[in-house]
Amino acid sequence: FYQVAFEMGIDRIHEWLSKFGYGQSTGIDLNEEYAGVLPSREWKQRVHKKPWYQGDTISVGIGQGYWIATPIQMVKALTTLINNGKVQNPHLLYSMKQGNKVERYQPPQDLPQVGDPHSPYWGVVRNGMYGMANLPNGTGYKLFHTAPYQIAAKSGTSQVFSLKENQTYNAKMIPVRLRDHIFYTLFAPYQHPKVAMALILENGGGDGVVAGPTARAILDHIFDPANAPAEQGATSTVPQVESADAQ
Repeated sequence: FYQVAFEMGIDRIHEWLSKFGYGQSTGIDLNEEYAGVLPSREWKQRVHKKPWYQGDTISVGIGQGYWIATPIQMVKALTTLINNGKVQNPHLLYSMKQGNKVERYQPPQDLPQVGDPHSPYWGVVRNGMYGMANLPNGTGYKLFHTAPYQIAAKSGTSQVFSLKENQTYNAKMIPVRLRDHIFYTLFAPYQHPKVAMALILENGGGDGVVAGPTARAILDHIFDPANAPAEQGATSTVPQVESADAQ
């Protein structure tokens, strides 16, 4: 990832992350949404009065440094991946009622396409997330491969403070408030996705021991047949994403 970031450079990284919705509102119907920070040369000069360095690019390339993203931005980017570059805005509103008239929410249809929808690289990334959860050498294999539905996942760690040179991170030796945040993005079922999810556990420790089982428990609850709508025509509370056949 260091090398890829170095070769791309911050200008191309900024361009493509912008297309996936980072550094801007997702369009969700919440006034309190935070746009995060998608750094660029101009941003650093304006905010910090300093030029951009290659080391800054390396940090952004692994999701750290000046880059700040929200869980809902991660979900929007994930649904873009699932749908081969088709952008969809998250929303909470289902319908509006005025008197006897009920108007169903209609999502915007004019959102831009990211990249080539026929590119094989969409499948490459999805396959990597599948392997993390389902192949024996995947870091999430023990937690996810036994699910009756196939999960695709990616874990991550967000540092709360910077380590000094020659200092080793040990969660048991530092205050809870300084422990790493643990992050998961997941979607399921793999072949025909219905749910995309981002989960963050603040000061979770750094090893994903708690975050993984939590994510699995949430998905198990969603896909438990006992939790399906009982009445014909009832509306599911499960968040939906447009299905894509991941190869």
